[in-house]
Amino acid sequence: MPVPVELQWLRPEEGGRQAPPPGPTYTTVAKLEALADRWPAEAWSIVAEWGELPNEDLQTRAKMRFLVAGGPEHLLAPGSNFELYEGRRLVARGRVLESSLSRPQ
Repeated sequence: MPVPVELQWLRPEEGGRQAPPPGPTYTTVAKLEALADRWPAEAWSIVAEWGELPNEDLQTRAKMRFLVAGGPEHLLAPGSNFELYEGRRLVARGRVLESSLSRPQ
């Protein structure tokens, strides 16, 4: 289930992309904070979706989920941090704003 996240795209001079992806859907590999010591052996592909382009500070809010069903959704708890990579290149940092697992049913 998608969770709300905040993304901070790196600028080209920081090693990031020439421009953030236009969206509205973006799929790549995430380095999850809780699994950082196992990176890159344990990496998860994610899908991020957003409706608005990043602002002038290259920040945007999105909904993020794992590409495959059964991903470790418990690692997408509120406040969790992650990084997005294209190959070995870090392109964005993110933080989970709210987890669907924390919402009352």
